[in-house]
Order: sequence, then C-alpha cells, then structure tokens
Amino acid sequence: MQRRLRNILLAAVVAAASICAHTAGAQSLTPEQLRALVDKRVTALNPYQELLNDPDPARSLAAMQIMLESDDAELTRLALEFGLLSPNPSVKRAAFESFLKTRPIFSIRLDGRAVKDNDFTGVIRDRWNGNVTPEKIAYWRIGVGDYSPDKRCYVNANAGNECFVTVNADGIFLTASYLNARGIIGDDGAIAGSATLGAVDEPVPFAIKLLE
Repeated sequence: MQRRLRNILLAAVVAAASICAHTAGAQSLTPEQLRALVDKRVTALNPYQELLNDPDPARSLAAMQIMLESDDAELTRLALEFGLLSPNPSVKRAAFESFLKTRPIFSIRLDGRAVKDNDFTGVIRDRWNGNVTPEKIAYWRIGVGDYSPDKRCYVNANAGNECFVTVNADGIFLTASYLNARGIIGDDGAIAGSATLGAVDEPVPFAIKLLE
C-alpha cells in the first residue's frame, strides 16, 4: 500500500510540476499552492483511500471487505494490497481469505541452496513437474480450489477434495503431495515460511508472492 501511495504521490508531483511549467510565464506557485495541488490530485486519483484509512477499525475493515467483494478489478486490487500490507493480523487474514476465494494459482518458490539432500531436485522435477535453477531455486505452480466447510480448508484444485490451504491462528498451512509447509504473511504482503518435502531430510525455506 505504501508503494502504491508513493506512486500516486509521485504522479501528483509530476502533474503539479507540469502545471508549474505551463504557468511559469504568468506566475510562480508557492510551496503552499503546490502542496494544495498535490493533495487535490491524490484525493481525486484515489477517493477510496480515505475509506480504507478510516480511524474506526470496524469501518476500515468493512470498506476493505466490500471492495474485495466488488466486481471492480481496480477496487479489488487496491483493497487486497491494503489488507495484505496491514500491520493488523486480523485484516491480513480477512484479505488473504478473500483472495483464496478467487481460486488463485500459487507460484511457490523453494530455496534449496542450503539443502544438501540430492532428492530435492528429484521431488521438484519428477514429483511436481516443477523447475529448478542451477542455483537450486525451485518453482512449482499449484491451484487453489474451493473451500470445504467439512474439512475447514481450501482444497487442491487438481486433487479433488484433498486439503491444500488451511488458515488459522497459528498461520497458513499448505499440504499437498510431498509437501507440508507452514508460513505467515510478512510485511511485504508475501507468504514465507518453512516446508518439509517428502524424501528430503532438511527443511526448505519457501515463499509465495501474493501481490504484483
């Protein structure tokens, strides 16, 4: 969210500077006038930001949830970024669970640089049909399916009713063939944690980017 605000602010400054250039022959803008133009530009570009930043946590959460449930792709993206980058764990979880309902495809990055077990590459390539770089950085794509009320998890899109993603107070748990992992959403809005791979004796750090 801070990155997006910086981009908006930068656009506002550029626009204001452009106005300054066009009006330089007539008059110069004072710092106060420039600040007012920037504020006006930012507000006009993103009128929903005030709703998300409402000082009342309940209203802020409600605004995020409504925007996430909308059919507007821009509002959904904005609300998701706000939620995943929030310092509030409850807000992060609400945003993430809303994201899961869209049935995303996770691109899991596994860092095997410190793994000595040779079975690491075999699991990635032979079991998962994934990719491994010469530096032993592996990538595996797997889809999230529907939520199963009975199992209280999101199922594997490619494996019927088998649990894949479970979210609770202890973190985010991923379970699939040859994979058992736990992670949390960090300050960068990405999932990071440690994974256990079948036939591999050592734990493997993993990460999943949730924001573009």
